[in-house]
Amino acid sequence: MTEKQIQCSYCARKRCFVGDLSQAPDFCPTLTEKGIIKVSKEKLKEPENQKMAQDVARTWKDYGKLTRIEETVLYAKLQGHRKLGVAFCVGLAQEAELFTNLLFNEGFEVVSVCCMCGAPSSDDVALPEEEKIMPNIRQPMCNPIGQAALLDAEDCDLSILLGLCVGDDVLFIKHSKTPVTVLAVKDRVLAHNPLGALYTARNMYTRLNTRKPKLDEPKA
Repeated sequence: MTEKQIQCSYCARKRCFVGDLSQAPDFCPTLTEKGIIKVSKEKLKEPENQKMAQDVARTWKDYGKLTRIEETVLYAKLQGHRKLGVAFCVGLAQEAELFTNLLFNEGFEVVSVCCMCGAPSSDDVALPEEEKIMPNIRQPMCNPIGQAALLDAEDCDLSILLGLCVGDDVLFIKHSKTPVTVLAVKDRVLAHNPLGALYTARNMYTRLNTRKPKLDEPKA
């Protein structure tokens, strides 16, 4: 990490929120990467992107009042989406059923696909036996590429991820032709609330080192 590397996490004021860059740090990308910022703003003016961004802004009218689920429903309606796809983890099957019920009740068509579609196993990706949870036993695995392809084939307007594992979500998003949003992510230890690990990181028994590292010395 260097002093000029983009690190918005370490900006003390984040005055970009109010459009004031007078106290921006040296690593502020709004100042150091003006070309990229300019192109990104131009892309926001493209009709499809502009409509999507406008609908995000419209959801802010109820900021702090709506849950993530309600915001997802509202955004889908503002976008005029008719058919929604739900890609869920088998470990959140009950949550997926409840969410699917809600979407149907809100007037959407819904297609839901479980992570185990196609019944793959770790043998399909040639995982060495010694790296399995239990060697010489069939170890099931997820099929996020299949989930994405199935929802694309159904001509869904929006795919919603519900609890996919780390990495499976990456594969899904990488291969999905349909726009994707995330409703919830997998965290088996913290009841699918991964930020809980950061909120409790000040505890003396934490396993996480969240102390700010020292900046690297600039190279000559």
